[in-house]
Amino acid sequence: MTADRTAGGRAASGVIDAHAHLLNTAELRYRWIEPRNPALTHLLSNYYDIARDFTPADYTRAVAGTGITAVVACEFGAADPIAEAQWVQRCHDATGTPAAFIAAVDLSSPNVRDDLARYADLPVVRAVRQPLYWANNPLTRLGARPDFLTDPVWLRGFERVAATGLVWDLLLYDEQLPQAVQLLKSFPEVTIVLEAAGWPLDRGADGFWRWRDRLAAISRYPNVFLKLQGLALIFGVNGAAIGPWLRAAVDIFGADRCLFATHLPVDGLLWTCEQLLNVTRASLRGLDPTAERDYLAGTAERVYVPDR
Repeated sequence: MTADRTAGGRAASGVIDAHAHLLNTAELRYRWIEPRNPALTHLLSNYYDIARDFTPADYTRAVAGTGITAVVACEFGAADPIAEAQWVQRCHDATGTPAAFIAAVDLSSPNVRDDLARYADLPVVRAVRQPLYWANNPLTRLGARPDFLTDPVWLRGFERVAATGLVWDLLLYDEQLPQAVQLLKSFPEVTIVLEAAGWPLDRGADGFWRWRDRLAAISRYPNVFLKLQGLALIFGVNGAAIGPWLRAAVDIFGADRCLFATHLPVDGLLWTCEQLLNVTRASLRGLDPTAERDYLAGTAERVYVPDR
């Protein structure tokens, strides 16, 4: 396929967006939309402006002219995750968009074996995830419980994921990362993508160094990759403020283990994809062309869409 393919499909060159959300409010119910979650409006006051359809066509319009040639879509809290994945498969079959999908799974559920089996019938599903974000402040709790990583039932569910060969997207705040070390040691064969740059809650000077140290500890496990979605949401839209975090992440993991992502439509409330790419390229200035290509496309291609 050629590089002028629509933004979500496969292309020989260009930027791969490793994380965006699609919404189909006409056919699916989303748990975060009704009732409203105060943690989301605490995160971003106008968060609910995105509580509407965001289809592959909407995504393609949003990234037009940016050089983004493929997207990995991510589940978005649908009440029926299987139905969400089936809809995404239909979108992929009809349009080539998205190139891959990160589906939702609850590893503590008695239905986890059946859910994974149903995902196995959907070729677009390349990864699964479950929010584990937990903090002392209730308004920053986006996970259901603080103890999943040590819960024997949840860990048995993770063994089932390992058996499928699916990628696992890991959703933890940086202060939780030490709790994940045993998981990483126990499952070296599972490709794990740490989302949102390891999401530091403390963005002060001390928080920066603690985050660096925690990322460095996680980076010792070669099966772990780092996805940098939500840059505007987490760090704001000031490129000078974002730069040190992004450069440190690349220095720690290496560009060949980092993934670019737009986090549309959420970060689209804060800036455009063109602004994101400008800040990203400015922050990566000095990298050799191969490393920049890895960050912007190559790593995502290897992790999520290896048969491109």
